[in-house]
Amino acid sequence: MKRLKSFALAALAVVVAVGVIAPSFGISNANAQSTGSAALSIVPKKNYVIEPGKSVSDTLIIRNLDASQDLNLSLRVVDFTFTDNGGTPKLFLDPSAPQTTWSLKPYLKLPKTVKIGPGSSKKVDMSVAIPANHGAGSYYSAIVYSTSAADGGNVGLSASGVTLVFTTIPGKVNEDLKLKKLGAYDTEAKGDLSGYKYISDKQPMSIGYTLQNNGNVTEAPAGSIKLKGWFGKSYNIDNVNPSGSLALIGQTRTYTACIKLATTDVSVGGSTATTNTCANPGLWPGHYKVSLDVFYGQNGNNTQEVTGTAAFWYLPLWFVVTFFVILLILALVIWRLVVKVRKAMYGPKYRKSSVNRRR
Repeated sequence: MKRLKSFALAALAVVVAVGVIAPSFGISNANAQSTGSAALSIVPKKNYVIEPGKSVSDTLIIRNLDASQDLNLSLRVVDFTFTDNGGTPKLFLDPSAPQTTWSLKPYLKLPKTVKIGPGSSKKVDMSVAIPANHGAGSYYSAIVYSTSAADGGNVGLSASGVTLVFTTIPGKVNEDLKLKKLGAYDTEAKGDLSGYKYISDKQPMSIGYTLQNNGNVTEAPAGSIKLKGWFGKSYNIDNVNPSGSLALIGQTRTYTACIKLATTDVSVGGSTATTNTCANPGLWPGHYKVSLDVFYGQNGNNTQEVTGTAAFWYLPLWFVVTFFVILLILALVIWRLVVKVRKAMYGPKYRKSSVNRRR
């Protein structure tokens, strides 16, 4: 019995030590976004809905953040696609690149150059005109701003900015989103499918879902996710796409949503902006079931639904060690009880047979 007590005390010491070390295995995420170079401030995205045969006139507000020098910009329209599942655009900068089937280049007009004084802003006129009898769907291209040298030469794209321009032409379109993956997601993977974790020793902060767009229009899914763990504890994610991110035509895109959302104030260019970050959700170790329910659909078309379920295990190191220590203690206690019961039932015969077996 003394040996059993000593073993139990040693096991307890191991559990306490693991509990102290365990917090060092947590997750830390940091995300940053920019809308231009160090000397350029622009609008990152423009969205329009234009019927065939009509046009939209708009202005681009460009600000020169340099307080001492003029900003000479060259403007051109290029097509783009996606580079990965995370939504990073791939610009077709080569002038000889073939035009995409979703290109907005033939319909988007704006000046080729603009000059902005130190520390000032300028409005640049632009327009998008859609021909009559044009088919419905999504079309998009990018406006690339490149700083130019005083003699008119291009300094390069290292000091450039980009505005993505999306135009929806209403009408009957082909909409088709398919769910490819769902589950706990490590945002450090930045859209890659390797970020999905079925068994994780780190506390999941986000739920990810990957959609494949097989239609001819961009889609911005919206909906909710429900997370349910042991003992009936549940978590609801009410907005699974708060930024309205798009799945481009032909793209397989991974979206992530924080299990628990927190807002923080950050300083950007002398002003304060509110950003959303993932807070510690306080998940208990164990098995969790994820239920996804999202909707999508362009105006004038039927709203469609995507649903799915998945599961994952959250098993931190301290929990695994504690579980096996307890299991070992229980096995030892049960073995001791079995020995005690047999001794009580068989008396000296059991002790004698046990000695003979050991020999």
